[in-house]
Amino acid sequence: MAPTLIDLFSGCGGLGLGFHQAGFSTTYANEIHIDPATTYVRNLLDDESHRMLLGPIEQQLSNKAIDMRRSELRDIDCISGGPPCQGLSLAGAGNPDDPRNMLFREYLRVVKKIKPRSIVFENVPGFVNRYGLGLKSRLEEKLEDYGYLFDSHVIKAADYGVPQNRERFILIGVHEDCVTDEVKLPKPTWTPSIRNKHLRISDIIDDLNSYETWGGYGTGEIWGESTYTKPARSDFAKTMRSESNKTNSTWNTKIPKHTSRVAERMGRILDGEGPEDWIGTPLETKKHTQRGLAKDKFENITMVSTPDDFVHYDRSLPRTLSVRECARFQTFPDHFHFHGSRTTGGERRKTEVPQYTQVANAIPPRLAEALAHQVLGLIQ
Repeated sequence: MAPTLIDLFSGCGGLGLGFHQAGFSTTYANEIHIDPATTYVRNLLDDESHRMLLGPIEQQLSNKAIDMRRSELRDIDCISGGPPCQGLSLAGAGNPDDPRNMLFREYLRVVKKIKPRSIVFENVPGFVNRYGLGLKSRLEEKLEDYGYLFDSHVIKAADYGVPQNRERFILIGVHEDCVTDEVKLPKPTWTPSIRNKHLRISDIIDDLNSYETWGGYGTGEIWGESTYTKPARSDFAKTMRSESNKTNSTWNTKIPKHTSRVAERMGRILDGEGPEDWIGTPLETKKHTQRGLAKDKFENITMVSTPDDFVHYDRSLPRTLSVRECARFQTFPDHFHFHGSRTTGGERRKTEVPQYTQVANAIPPRLAEALAHQVLGLIQ
């Protein structure tokens, strides 16, 4: 029987996928937004939507709701969770009063009620002590009270084979009644020299660059299948296509229909120009965060929910990245399909979680798989 997972604040399933790749099966997942929940159900729950508890955790996994599902929630091997963290993020303005900063208390409540053999907690580095809130200390004091032995640290996803400069606070723990060895986070497995050799930008996405063949700007598919036109040459690309090569296709490949002005600006970025060079010209822009990607090097980038922060290295068709290309940087394999709208804007931002945001918010599956194997080794 597969080890069991309760996946809290599950998002589209980055952590869930990594745990499934390590042999786990999700008993229940909880997510508040329909778009990432749909992605999770379609990819990881065999369309068994009853296993996705859609809605606020306070309602879907209240103490009463847990009691009603008690027969299914005995003997849970792991509870994972990465509560929303926008208020603590170092990437934005942050907000010490954002109520989501305190959602870790809901994670603790569910852990205390269900008593899993092991736990995994993930958040932004700002969780450690941004604003002097001491959230890490508060989390760990409670877990110690509940009988868990744990290890925690801010780690770099790149050290586990993720082609990004992405840092996260990670805690893994095992209940004192179940532990078989000293609880430690997994050791890094990818050195800088290995990353620079095998995780160059071209290794990650070059085989997906079929847009000139397809007709240029505006081509690709949001939901349907796009046929590969290039072979996977790098080990990374071959791994990402290990399942999708069976159909010779993937999803989520749509790129924008850039205007000639936007295309020229992106081409100039690849030539080394920037916003200061365009002041007083038709190319002048208020956006100052765009940067070009170098084809033959490991780039210190972090995937974010804004799709136009990075410019593809293809000088014949300078453009932003597709959802699928962003997913590659997060180590989602090509057979993992994203649902919901591709992008969003205006009032819809309050209710929708589009594909780009789903990808950016996820825990990279390759990192999650390393955590899952570490947990399994401690409880078996």
